[in-house]
Amino acid sequence: MEICQREGIREPLLCGELMVFENRAAKRGRKIPISIVVVPAKSPSNSRTAWIEHIGGPRFSMIANAVEFAEGGSLEWFRETRDVVLIDPRGLHESHPLFCKALALPRILERYYPADRVAACREEIDRIADARHYTTLNAIDDFEDIRRWLGYEQWDVGGWSFGGRFMLTYLHRHPESIRSIFLSFPADLQFLRPLHYARFGQMGFDHLAGYCARDAECQAAFPSPATDLASVLDRLRRAPLQVKFVDPDTGLPVTRTLTHEILADELWSWLLENGRARQIPYVLRRAAEGDFAPFLEIAVPDAPQSAEPEGHYFAVVCAEETLHIPRDQIAALTRETFPGDYMVKEYLEACEAWGEPPHPEMPLQPRPTDVPLLVFTGDIDPVAQPEVGEQIVRGFSDARHISLPGIAHGLDGVENSGCYDRILTQFLEQASTRHLDTSCLGSMKPPPFRLR
Repeated sequence: MEICQREGIREPLLCGELMVFENRAAKRGRKIPISIVVVPAKSPSNSRTAWIEHIGGPRFSMIANAVEFAEGGSLEWFRETRDVVLIDPRGLHESHPLFCKALALPRILERYYPADRVAACREEIDRIADARHYTTLNAIDDFEDIRRWLGYEQWDVGGWSFGGRFMLTYLHRHPESIRSIFLSFPADLQFLRPLHYARFGQMGFDHLAGYCARDAECQAAFPSPATDLASVLDRLRRAPLQVKFVDPDTGLPVTRTLTHEILADELWSWLLENGRARQIPYVLRRAAEGDFAPFLEIAVPDAPQSAEPEGHYFAVVCAEETLHIPRDQIAALTRETFPGDYMVKEYLEACEAWGEPPHPEMPLQPRPTDVPLLVFTGDIDPVAQPEVGEQIVRGFSDARHISLPGIAHGLDGVENSGCYDRILTQFLEQASTRHLDTSCLGSMKPPPFRLR
C-alpha cells in the first residue's frame, strides 16, 4: 500500500493492488489485480477492525465512494474512529473489469438484456478473462486475503441490495472474520433474481397507492392509480405506441415502440427510487388521459450514462441466481402482477445466451450465528420487500429488522435520513442491536407526491 492522491480528493489516502490468481482453485495461470483504497480513521483507535462495504449491482464501484468518505465528503463523519477499506471485487471497475462494447450503451425503452447482445458480450469477455472464475465466492476469498494482508482482525461490513447477499455469503464462508453486519434493502442468500421482482413490484405499487389514498392532495388528484395503471397497460396491449426522443448518448433522434411490457418494466424501476416512485400516480393519470410526455421526461435520461462492467454482472447473476429459478414457480409468482413474467423470461433467455451453467454451490443455506445484524427495508422496494428482512434475521441471536414505511430501495429524498446514520453509528459502537435508540424513525419521511 502506498500514499496516493485520488482525483477530486484533497487529502492523501492509501492505495494498492493485491495480485491474485484468476483461477483460485488451480493457483496457476493468469493473475489479476484487486484494487484497494483505504480512507484512514481521523482519530485512530486501538481497534484492528475496519469497515468494508458492497453497494450492490453487482456492477457498481466501491472505490468510487472514496470521495464521500474523504475530507469534505458526505460520509466523512463515518471514519472518525475507523478505517474505511474500499475494494472493487474481481471483475468490477478497478479490478480487471469485465466491460463489453455489446452492452456499453444504455438500452432506453427497449429490451434491456437482448440475448444476441449478451452472447456478443460473452464473446468479448472470453478474450480477456475466464468468466467462470468471477464468482462471489472467489471475490470473498480475495477479500479475506486482503484482510490478512492489511492486518485487520475483523471487518464490520455493510451491504446494500446485492451487497446484502455478498456480505451474507462472506459471513457464511468466513464467520470468524465478521464483527458485525449491516444490511440495507438487501438481497438474501436465497436471492433468485428476478423471480420475486414482479410480486415485490406489485406489493410496492399497492403500498404506494395506499399512501396516495391516505394523502388528501394525492387522493384528490389521483383517486385510483391502480385503475389508471390497468387502463394504460390495456391500451398499450391493444395498440403499442410509437414514441420519439433524443438519445442522450448519441445525440440522435430515435423512435421506440412502447409496449405494455416495456412500460411496466420502466415503472418497476421507478419503485427503486423515492423521487421517481412519488411521481407514478401523476404520470399514470396523464398517460391514462393519453399524454405520455411526463412518462418520457422521466424514462429518458437527460445526460449520457456511464458504462458498467456488464460481463461481471452476468458472470455472477446467471450462474448464482437466475439459472436456479424453479421453472414451475414462475407462473404463480408473476400472476396478477403488473410486470407479469416479462423480466423472468428476459433474464432466463439472457442467461442461456451467456452460456454458463448453474453454480453448484449456490444458493447457500443460512446458518445460525451470534454475529450482530441490523437490517433496513422499505415497503415500496420492488427488490427486497420487508418479508426479506424478516427472513434474513431468523437464525441470528442478536438481530433487528427495521421496516421503513413509504420508502423505496434507498434513501434518496428522504427527510431526516440522518436518523439512519445515527442508528448505524450506535450499532457499530455497541456491536449489538439490543439497546439501540430508534426514537427518531418516525421523523424519516419520503418526499411528497408529485401533484402537477
